[in-house]
Order: sequence, then C-alpha cells, then structure tokens
Amino acid sequence: MKKYWSKILIIAVSFVIIISIIFVINFKPSKTLSNSSKISDDSNTYLFYKCNPNGELEFKNLYFYTQNEQDKKISTIESLQQAGYKNLGGPDELLIKDSRGFVTSTKTINLSCKIRDFTYNITVGAMTGNPNPVGQCGAFSSHWIEIEKGNSTILPKTVLQTCNSQSAISKITINSAGQIQVYKTNPYSQSGSANPMDTNKKRTIYVGQTPDAIATDNFGNIWVSNYQSQNIAKINQDGEVDLFNLKGSPTNIAVDSYGNVFVIVEDSIIKLTQEGKIIGTYKIADGLNYIFIDPQNNVWVDDWKDGKIFKLNENGNITKTYQASYGAYQIIMDKSNNLWVASSYGPLILLYPNGHIKECSQCCVNKITTANNTAWITTGKLLDNSIMLRHINANCEILPQSYKLNIQPTGIAIDNKDNIWISGNKKEGEGVLEEISESEMHVYLLGKFPGPLVIDKYNNIWVISGTNTVTEFYKLANNAQTKSSENPTSGLNPHLPIAIHHTFPENIGK
Repeated sequence: MKKYWSKILIIAVSFVIIISIIFVINFKPSKTLSNSSKISDDSNTYLFYKCNPNGELEFKNLYFYTQNEQDKKISTIESLQQAGYKNLGGPDELLIKDSRGFVTSTKTINLSCKIRDFTYNITVGAMTGNPNPVGQCGAFSSHWIEIEKGNSTILPKTVLQTCNSQSAISKITINSAGQIQVYKTNPYSQSGSANPMDTNKKRTIYVGQTPDAIATDNFGNIWVSNYQSQNIAKINQDGEVDLFNLKGSPTNIAVDSYGNVFVIVEDSIIKLTQEGKIIGTYKIADGLNYIFIDPQNNVWVDDWKDGKIFKLNENGNITKTYQASYGAYQIIMDKSNNLWVASSYGPLILLYPNGHIKECSQCCVNKITTANNTAWITTGKLLDNSIMLRHINANCEILPQSYKLNIQPTGIAIDNKDNIWISGNKKEGEGVLEEISESEMHVYLLGKFPGPLVIDKYNNIWVISGTNTVTEFYKLANNAQTKSSENPTSGLNPHLPIAIHHTFPENIGK
C-alpha cells in the first residue's frame, strides 16, 4: 500500500515539474505600467477613461499608427495613467470571436461617473473594422460609447474611430454643466484638425433619435419632432432640452402664437401645451405630411396622398378643404396671405385669400420659403447638377434673381435682413449650411444627413444637423436683431452660447 502511494506522489511531483518547465519556457513577461495595466504590443488603439467628480468625465482615444508614435507608446500611456486616466485597453480585447475567427459579439464595459449631483452611466463596447488595401483607419477595430443620464440617452452609440482622418474621434467629454463635447483628430498625424468654421459661433445639442422637423415659438424656444424616439424636444435659449413622449412617431411640427404645439402623428394632429401636456388629438387623413400655422392661428395641413389641403381652427375642426396637387408636402404663407403649396411631383400651387387656386408652371419644387409677397423655390436634381434657387412672384412669374446650387436642399429660410439660408448635402455626402445674400455666399459645415432649419426670434439659425442633433448658429446674420417698440430689449438674445469644438458624429454606430 505504501509503494502505491509512493508511486502516486512521484507521478504528481513529476507532473508539477513538467508543467513548471513548460510555463517558464513559454512565459514572456508583459510590459507593465505604474498601475499594473498591461499593454498589448500589437494594439494600435487604446481608450482611456477619467472621472473627476468636481470637473468632467473624459474619454481619450489614442491612435499609434506611425512608427514614431509606436516608439513612444509605452511612455505616452504611462504618463496618462500617472495623470489619473484608467486604461480600458484596445477594442480587440472586447471582441468575441468564434472558432473560425469571425466576430460574433462584443463584451461591454459598464462604468459610472458622478459629477456634482448627476450620475452618468457609460457603456463601452467594440466593433470590428473593415480591412482594406489602402490601410485607412477603418481597417482597425473601434471602440464605441453610449452615455445615459437617468433614463435619458444623452450620447447615443458613438464610434471613436471611422474610416477617414476628418471624422476620426479622439476625445469625448462631459463638463460639470452636463454639456457634451466631441473632438476630432487626424489619426495619422495625431494632431488636431482645424475646424474651418468659427467654433465660437455655433453649438450642437443632442435632441433624440431621427429628428424630422423643427419649429420655433414666440418665446424663443425651439421644438423638434423625433421620429424614431417617438417624442418631441423643447430647447430653450440656454440649450436645455425637455423631452415629451408621444404614442407614435411624430413627423412635422408647428407652434401657434399662444405657444400651443401641433404635431403630426400618423393620421392625426396632436396639440400640446408648452409643458408638453396633450390637450387634443384630431384625426384628419392617412397621408398627413406638413403642418403650417398662419398669423390668425389657423392650422393648415396637407394630405400627401390625395393632394388635399385642410384648414383647421385651433380646436382641430376642419373649416375648409381644398384640392391642391398630388404629392403636396410643404405649405407656407406670404405677407399678403397667399398660401403657397409645393408638390414633389406636381405643379406649384397658389391659394389666394379669396379661395381661388392657381397652378404655376413650375413643377416638382424641392423647398420653398416666402419673402414679403414673393417666394424663393428650389427645383432640380443634384445628380444632374440642375438644382436652382429661383425668385417667383404671386403671378407665378420668375424674377431676375436666381442662383445655381451644388447641394440637395433639405431646408430653407429667410432672416430679417433678407439673407437666404439653405441646408443640404453635397454629392460627396457632406452636410452644409449656406448663407446667400445679394453680394456674397458663406458656407458652414454640418454633419451628414442635415434636415430642415428655422430662424428664431433673435435671428439665430437652428438646423437639424444629423440623425440625433440640432446645431444653433448665432451671431452670423450681421447681428440682425428685431426690437419691439413695446419692449426695447425683447430682441436681445438672453442666452450665452457655449463654444463647441465639433459637432456630434452623425449616423455612426447605429
């Protein structure tokens, strides 16, 4: 019996010795940092996290693409960790792959940061890159981040690396006031890329998923309908956002002179107070598309399918019905109370105050806005370089002024100095805001997929700048502020805009 246990002991000891030898032969000591975080030698990208309860939340993404940066990698990361940053590692460490090496999902890192009285919950994940022969940044895996405050998502899933140097994101911060800033960099030079626009004259605000329409009221508030979020956002002049949920996906939105908000949800118009309380639901037709409220607080809405125009009172009762043009999708009124109706594949319609309807020869108007007793319309297609901005009077006569555009318009408005503002996309997909005056044109950059725009009572321009944001441009319209004779200071904008370094990344990580 003793011999049996002796044999067992000898075998066990031999096994331990063999395992130890194998471990020593294959063990390669990892490079360690001051806080024992490991660095993978073959990683190009690292994400660092820092939470300062009295300051800000910060995510810093570093790219080590060049040989020079690779040589400095260890010392760079050590200095960051000594400054209080936590190394979250590379995105490849989070990717889950099957036996064949295909990425099937991602592990997530859940973080929490309390700044003053607010707690921010952060989820970090990863996504695989798309290998390509030219070695652009999309060939590498990327981190993504989502940030929540309470029950609200204040930063949707956002990728910290995209496939060109102009849109690669290097840093995301939230300051003590809860304002998000997103910084971009050139991943090859690792130097910040200059924004071609004066960043002290704009700010970008997260409003919700898929903003579809935008409006302003007499109090300077901005209202946005969020189709995917199924809510509407109210933005005050301090940039604070209130969200009001709806049972359905809102499309167009308008506000009457009392501050009542009217929004289209499927076949109905929903009426809300300034506090977001629903005070009326009016079923109208299946093809509702656009809503407009005239100075007398009549509500005008079109039926895109049947080409009908409905006139409603403020209580949602239909008082008149007119047959316009099929595909009617935008309504606006000039100073003489002529109603202009643009159609996507029919003629431009004029509805005069006496009820007479006139068809203009101009077909397929893209966008329309009015100036006194005339209108500015855009027609044509970007693909064949035929987009034109034309001036037209109430007799359907084209006036001498006209401009050739190189963008597909998504919004148009005129400020109180008669400058024309147009939002849209270039052929390359880049979003821009253009300001056109009689003597010159100015161009300001937007994110991809910009939408409609509106000009508030202080002559600030607000434009849907992507799939979840609105950007305000202020002090761009020659300080053109309208003062009331009853209140000399009513035209002065009370808010102090905050400078933003860059807009949110658009349409990524979805």
